[in-house]
Amino acid sequence: MKKVLSLLLCATMIISLSTGCGKNEDVVEVTTEKITTEEEVTTEEQDIGPEGCARSFLTGEWIPEEEAKKRPVAIMFENSSASIPSYGSSKASVYYEAEAEGGITRIMCIFEDYSDMDKIGNVRSSRPYFMYNVMAFKSFIAHCGGSIETYENIINWGYVDNLDAYMGEVGFYRSSDRSAPHNLYTSSEGIDEAIEAGGYDRNYPDDYEGYLHFSKDDENEVQLEAGVDCVVVTPFQSDCKPWFVYNEDDGLYYRYEFGKEQMDAATDTQLSVKNILIQVCEVEAYFDQQNHDRVDTTIEGKGHGYYVTNGKAIEITWKCKEEGQITQYFDMEGNEIELNQGKTWIDIVDTDNADKICIYSSLEDYQSRK
Repeated sequence: MKKVLSLLLCATMIISLSTGCGKNEDVVEVTTEKITTEEEVTTEEQDIGPEGCARSFLTGEWIPEEEAKKRPVAIMFENSSASIPSYGSSKASVYYEAEAEGGITRIMCIFEDYSDMDKIGNVRSSRPYFMYNVMAFKSFIAHCGGSIETYENIINWGYVDNLDAYMGEVGFYRSSDRSAPHNLYTSSEGIDEAIEAGGYDRNYPDDYEGYLHFSKDDENEVQLEAGVDCVVVTPFQSDCKPWFVYNEDDGLYYRYEFGKEQMDAATDTQLSVKNILIQVCEVEAYFDQQNHDRVDTTIEGKGHGYYVTNGKAIEITWKCKEEGQITQYFDMEGNEIELNQGKTWIDIVDTDNADKICIYSSLEDYQSRK
């Protein structure tokens, strides 16, 4: 089912798109001594931030150093018409959306800061392709069950630090405002209780270098000057039919689905992000050992996609060497792209629907072509 990715530009004309703290080591060995060159010192000094701060692995922004050391919590959110609006989702730093079954998507919200929330969710089950990204982000995972493969290939082997309501772990509760299974939630206190009960290490490994690659220029944002205008983008999902609208005033893309704003009911806030990564992957339907309808999403290997930020879009490629490792994103010249500092939405789109991805140069053009 490999296909060459094409982009349907729903604008007035069709355009072809062609368009932590890493250290550059330059050392000279003299006997057993390592000599640091002026170039290396300059490179390091360029990313010195406010005192007591470090770069966030999830947003690239300066945050208190102690907070930057702490591993994030990924929470599996249901994303069906019966489950919206969600609670607490606007506080996530990274959103990872992929199809579960029947065209319905799940959104894995990755939280750097999950404090001061008494209702987060609702919480649903996971799938292997979400779990592999949990491994790459070095995050905890809060969920309620999962497919057979999720347990047999990942959880049972201890590859993730598991906060699982299905296994009877502490930290979850059901509300009375919705019927099951759409009424399971967690909270800030519940997450801390579950992490404590599991005896897990709360800090990143010392050698962790991050998943996403952010610009370290705090003064000038990435502008994608070679890209095409992108005021509205629709990464195709058959059930929720999402779209994002660019707000030039704050430089953010605001998320819509099911014909309206995607809201966080806890804060009455519409979800918005600085970066959108659309990753086109093969999605295959199958039946598992218990004859349940499932999909398998191939996130290792290579493929195409799009990067959207600051009112522009470019075509990109992606590469993941192995399940459980990070995915890298490149421009069409082969350079690893730098994301703007801020929140990121990663949307996985089936190769069969790649030609339904639409980019609109204006809101008026989008509205006229809906």
